[in-house]
Amino acid sequence: MTPGKQPASLTVVVVDDDEAARESFAALLATEGYRVDTFASGPQFLEALPAIDAACVLLDVRMPDLDAVGVLEELSKAGSYPPVILMTASPKTTSPRSARELGTLMVLEKPIEEACLFSAIRMAVRARSSGG
Repeated sequence: MTPGKQPASLTVVVVDDDEAARESFAALLATEGYRVDTFASGPQFLEALPAIDAACVLLDVRMPDLDAVGVLEELSKAGSYPPVILMTASPKTTSPRSARELGTLMVLEKPIEEACLFSAIRMAVRARSSGG
């Protein structure tokens, strides 16, 4: 493993209805050694969740069918789930406080700077490793 690269066993899940965004995140994360699973909707992600060992989830706030709040409510019902990082192009619609109340680690504003994204993922991996 090259310095700075993550072990391939760490999976980051990207849930975003924008195909270009999903592909962009997947390509970027792969360059840093992450394994990436992508989903176009909240229901697709929730259906696959039992088979995924995710280090963290990058979850778009606004999606058709089931938005981030709905996904988080379903995750909460399921009990244990990986750390969630919300992504939004409209930061005024999701306050950091309400995001934390929903069980998310943080909210990142799109477009997301690479350094900020990787810092958030490292924080999520640490949170998962420490059990909270």
